Amino acid sequence: MVESQQLTNDTAMLYQQALLNHHKSPVGYELKFDVSLSADGVNAACGDEIVIQVQVNKGIITALGFSGDSCAICRASASMMCQYLINYSLAKTQVTIDNVINNINSVNDHHANFEPELQPLLAVRKFPIRKQCAILPWNTLALAISAS
Repeated sequence: MVESQQLTNDTAMLYQQALLNHHKSPVGYELKFDVSLSADGVNAACGDEIVIQVQVNKGIITALGFSGDSCAICRASASMMCQYLINYSLAKTQVTIDNVINNINSVNDHHANFEPELQPLLAVRKFPIRKQCAILPWNTLALAISAS
């Protein structure tokens, strides 16, 4: 967990490396499965376009994938989302989506309730224009869920 202080340089470098690793080897990218829910998302500010596809069985996410043309931050964020949310209920997924978006947009450096596996996403907080890149996959997943 991130302490209630600004990210140290070492932590920031670890977070950036985690994002780079997800960008280079994304989880769920162009994954093929039977799709239950799907939504398209666009970030007009940088041109990111993403399609989120979800397979749901009895209210549980059994597969999650994405495709599209997006920047490294958007791609890494989508990859982390695909890795993290498998076997989540749709209700728990919506809570997690809200938590991720709130933490990325927060000006508060205290993130005690933020999932450790997703904390590398906090590295984009220093770059306000990049926040929307990191948030796009999560908003698009929320759109897919709300349409169900």
